[in-house]
This record gives sequence, structure tokens and C-alpha cells, in this order.
Amino acid sequence: MQKIIKDGVIVESDLVWISNSETLADTSADTLKKAIVPLSAWLEMEDKGQVAGIWLESDENTDQLAGKNISALSVIGVHFPAFADGRGFTHARLLRERFGYKGEIRALGNFIPDQLGYLLRVGFSAFQFADEVNLEKALQLHKPFSVAYQSDVADPRPLFLRR
Repeated sequence: MQKIIKDGVIVESDLVWISNSETLADTSADTLKKAIVPLSAWLEMEDKGQVAGIWLESDENTDQLAGKNISALSVIGVHFPAFADGRGFTHARLLRERFGYKGEIRALGNFIPDQLGYLLRVGFSAFQFADEVNLEKALQLHKPFSVAYQSDVADPRPLFLRR
């Protein structure tokens, strides 16, 4: 089991991130029920309810989720291939604002602890870092600021309207 940061605490993840379609072919039905599978594989599945969640690659389009029952998914992951790739931030914000997704949005892969505050503001609620990241140190950056000037997914009002 891999440890993640979820809702501000370090926990053991009960889900398995299946990072490619080849691995998915060898996955048992019991494991699939606790799996986060690639979006492309999920779209091809007959029974979309057989998995816990899906994940999007940074270059995939969230519009592929239009008309799909994503509220039945317990988690939607967004993969960051590199910390400098900011497309995942947009994916999370679209999932929250355009698609109204209320479940867990998990950042996966190569992002850095310094980005946590920004990831939270666009809608991420869980973080599955690369193995070499110290989660205790990352957790210290979970909510570094008490007030933000700009609006975000949690509070769309700018600071001057919050007074």
C-alpha cells in the first residue's frame, strides 16, 4: 500500500493506480474494484461501475467525460508527467466547475510539494507523490496561506467581496 496525503492527513491508499493499459489486461475483477484505471480504458469498458476511479493524462481532454456518470466514481486522478506541466491544474478546475464532480480528485506522479497550495485551490483533495518525496515535509506545505486574494473552486468570490 502506498501512502498519500488526503484531506490534509497522511493515509494508506486503499486504491491501486494502474498506470497503463497493458497492466489492466492482467488485473483481476477484485483488484479492478479498487483500481484507478486510464480514462481511455474506462471509456472502452462495458461495465463502467467495475472500477473505483479513472485517471487522465495531462494531454487528454476532459470533454471526453461529458454525458458520462462520473459522480459514480470515487476518485478521478490527474497524472503530472513533469512538475512543469500545468495542464493538470486546468483538468481539476474543470472537473469541479464544469462537470460538478464532488468526489476525490487525486494528483498523481511528478508534481512537487511546493505546488500543494495551488493544487488545493483548483480542486485537488488527495496527492500521490513519487516515492522519493517525504510526505511529512510535504504535509507542512498543505495549507501555507490562510487567505488568498484570488477566487478558487472552494470560494469563487475575490477577497474584496469576502469582507
